[in-house]
Amino acid sequence: MRACLFIFLLLSLSVLAFGQRNRIPSDTVPTAKDLAPFTIKLPQLPHKDTSVAAANKNLLAFPFAVRSLETDWGFGGVVARFFKAEKHDTTIRTSDVNLLGLYTLRSQLILVLSSTVFFPKEDHIARFQASYSYYPDDFWGLGNHTHATDQVGFAQKQYFVNPQFLKRVHGNMYLGVTYEFQHTGGVVYTPGNIIDQENITGRHGGNTSGIGPILSWDTRNNAYSPDRGFFAEIQYEYFDRFLASDFNFSVLSIDLRKFLHISPKEVLAFQGLGGLTFGNTPFRKLEELGGADMMRGYYGGRFTDKCLMAYQAEYRRFLFWRFGMVVFGAMGEVAPIVSKFELDGLHYTYGAGARFALSKEEKLNLRIDYGIAKHSNAFTVQLREAF
Repeated sequence: MRACLFIFLLLSLSVLAFGQRNRIPSDTVPTAKDLAPFTIKLPQLPHKDTSVAAANKNLLAFPFAVRSLETDWGFGGVVARFFKAEKHDTTIRTSDVNLLGLYTLRSQLILVLSSTVFFPKEDHIARFQASYSYYPDDFWGLGNHTHATDQVGFAQKQYFVNPQFLKRVHGNMYLGVTYEFQHTGGVVYTPGNIIDQENITGRHGGNTSGIGPILSWDTRNNAYSPDRGFFAEIQYEYFDRFLASDFNFSVLSIDLRKFLHISPKEVLAFQGLGGLTFGNTPFRKLEELGGADMMRGYYGGRFTDKCLMAYQAEYRRFLFWRFGMVVFGAMGEVAPIVSKFELDGLHYTYGAGARFALSKEEKLNLRIDYGIAKHSNAFTVQLREAF
């Protein structure tokens, strides 16, 4: 699960979040010129059909490099097609279809096919993701107070499919449905370590298959780096054997974000995350604290359990040309049940980072962050903002 979430959050091209019904004037399909200096426009073949020639202009290739505690350095590329579902309607957001490949110095392999389509008038939104990953990873056992010495390595193959469809019900509010299927191979690890000692559910692999509703409200003014507005999304998924799942459980997720425009060059951003799992939850679907987006400075999944709450704030400032900077702080914890959350169980992180605008039109940034946590720190290089 961590790999799937990591993919989804890491790669901005596959994440055109619900945001902004009232788009800023810069709502255009990005071009190779705008995405300089890291974008390569694919070779175009001559074509008599002008509509085909126009479409070719929006077919781009993006090489990239990323770094995080989970992956070390990773290198890959994206082939992306940007388009408008209604080409004469400039008020709807840009849709995309893209194919991504990533290989890391930890021998992790990730392949993703994803798409977000905004239909005419944005009354309907379709999102799709399918992925394969081979993901060597680390695990410290379950709980909010696990020890660094408990760390064990493991590896696992995963196949993941997640279509979503949403319909506008009122103003900026959308109601939709999500379906998720994930097949995981058996975990490769040294027998007798903490994975066996804690009898971790899901260590032998299996299928998870679940369906549920999504409720989303979004007034942000940009999909990648908003400077004002509010975002809220609640998602519930039910996994059961009648859906061909090997495990019976459910997951409730809440994501809240607020962006305050202080000045033309300054933004304050806030985010709160909550997650609850119920039932016989396999460990790759448990709530995980840490990573390149929330609690920067901790390894993704450093603390793992059935419930999570986390909060972060970030000050963002534009400097000059394409450069900017940020400072951030976060706190969070995990617990087996909600009643076990406690103030003295909170973990804290803080740090700073630099930004370089790859796309000034879409405000797509290259993000370089350094996060500091207790007995841990992390230098990360990612595409798009953390939230």
